[in-house]
Amino acid sequence: MSASLHSLHIYPVKSLGGIDVHQSVLTAEGLRHDRRWVITDEKGDFITQRGCARMATLVPAIDEYHLILQSPDRRHLYIPLAPPQASPSRVRIFGNECRGLDEGDEAAHWLSAFLERPVRLKRVPRDNQRRVSPERLGDHVAHTGFADGYPLLVASLSSLAALNERLATQGLPALPMSRFRPNIVIEGAPPFAEHGMTRLEGENLSLWLCKPCERCRITTINQCSGDIAVPGEPLKTLMAMDHVSAGRAFFGENAVVMQGDGQSLYTKMALRMR
Repeated sequence: MSASLHSLHIYPVKSLGGIDVHQSVLTAEGLRHDRRWVITDEKGDFITQRGCARMATLVPAIDEYHLILQSPDRRHLYIPLAPPQASPSRVRIFGNECRGLDEGDEAAHWLSAFLERPVRLKRVPRDNQRRVSPERLGDHVAHTGFADGYPLLVASLSSLAALNERLATQGLPALPMSRFRPNIVIEGAPPFAEHGMTRLEGENLSLWLCKPCERCRITTINQCSGDIAVPGEPLKTLMAMDHVSAGRAFFGENAVVMQGDGQSLYTKMALRMR
């Protein structure tokens, strides 16, 4: 089945705003710079929009030397892309223990003041060993940074259109793709075809579409304002649809890299699904 790459998105700091890019380098752990940082409490437990919706309003950017975070009042935090001279410390994501390099007190104080709670900013170490679910992947070994569980999330424009059509029948507003925070958005395939396929391929590229993504309350949060416009939506509507399994809210496919480490991905790139 033919498709094309419509858009690419990275989220350098887990659960903060995203960056739309026209081109990105694929690594074995996902798109370059995607979810390489995480905000934790002082014990190392991760913090996301699930418990702090205003995280959505922190806007990231990346230049040649820095990760840059901008608050709504246009204050900026600059984090060098060069890794800090720090020993790895504890990070805990959904019960999964991994390690991160602490970005220091200046970053911690800036973020703590904005989020109104004591936090630390940590990045993925160079010797990252956080493994993607062996229970799902079997003998295939893949690693990810600070994503929930998988290094890539693939979504489809036609699937979003089908969801928005269902929302419209209830008098509810259409949602942008940003609600679902995908990395790769495809176009040209039928609605929800991604759930019946196992591979997304291009020249020297193969991604394993290995698990439908069950969605959480972050999809109810406006990714520009941090507000919840319609409580429970789109989760309630997704749970009533049967594109994967009625009664559970699925949108998009989790994926791992089978081939293509180091390759550039770009919008309008020809793809095929099988």
